[in-house]
Amino acid sequence: MKITKTEKRWLALTLLFFVLYNIPGVPGYYDVHGLIIHALLTIVPLWCCVYIGLFRVLRQYRLKK
Repeated sequence: MKITKTEKRWLALTLLFFVLYNIPGVPGYYDVHGLIIHALLTIVPLWCCVYIGLFRVLRQYRLKK
């Protein structure tokens, strides 16, 4: 099975946001400002990227009846 352009983008964005999730120097989750920074930079985009990418990939590979 060949990997499509959509799957490559999805994988790249997921890996990028996962790496950004582990940025050194950003305060931890116990700090309010650190939590907001992590949420805006990584958690929300990572969540959106995973679910939107999953929707697009599954739309390409529809199950046959």
